[in-house]
Amino acid sequence: MRLENRVALVTGGGSGIGRATALRLAQEGARVAVADIQADDGHETVRQIEAAGGAGLMIQADLAQVSETERAVQATVEQFGQLNILVNNAAVMVEKPITETTEADWDRITGVNLKGTFFCAKYAILQFQRQGSGGSIINMASVNSFYAEGGIAAYATTKGGIAQLTRALAIDHSAEGIRVNAICPGWIETPMNANFFAQGPHIREQAGRLHAIGRIGQPEEIANAVLYLASDEASFVTGTLLTVDGGFSAGLAPALGVVL
Repeated sequence: MRLENRVALVTGGGSGIGRATALRLAQEGARVAVADIQADDGHETVRQIEAAGGAGLMIQADLAQVSETERAVQATVEQFGQLNILVNNAAVMVEKPITETTEADWDRITGVNLKGTFFCAKYAILQFQRQGSGGSIINMASVNSFYAEGGIAAYATTKGGIAQLTRALAIDHSAEGIRVNAICPGWIETPMNANFFAQGPHIREQAGRLHAIGRIGQPEEIANAVLYLASDEASFVTGTLLTVDGGFSAGLAPALGVVL
């Protein structure tokens, strides 16, 4: 198993990419802590991990609160004795133009997506330093780290910030054996996108056509990329933004400003 004897913390692990990632890491031998604000969703992920023979832990946390990011790391170490992998996946989206975005909207989206990622990384790095054996952080960025789509200015701002945070942390901590990378997904079949796709099959088809592969992605396809970056197979990879987008960013759609 590629992650045997390692411990991972996956934020936003109760659904979508987070759940797929938690299950994939557990399949490869990691003991996995799942941090999510939705307790029922997180417990279901842990149930699935344990049903497959793995070890899991549910931590209910609002990662927009700095104290909760520290507690998530501490709870993981208390349960499993160490931390080797952090997957910063928790995110929220507010679909509004800037003229309609309130201060509360801004605070919530930046609090979870950017501040939560920053401080989870801080406390994970402090734990890695105490252990003295390095570690791996995988941040969930987006194609919106590079390309803007209409009506999500606040969300795109946070994803651009995560890209730069990833590079900065990689530079600061590579000498300690701490690797920091990010994944930039395209459109993925997740609960965050469920209401959008529920408008009709034509919406799904249009979204698929933005990708060279001709379809939207599945959470498991992102989880496989997370596994690679978390494993020793990526031992020479740090500061990288790994685009997993079915060819979205290779095509003309972003350049032409195509919107759905």
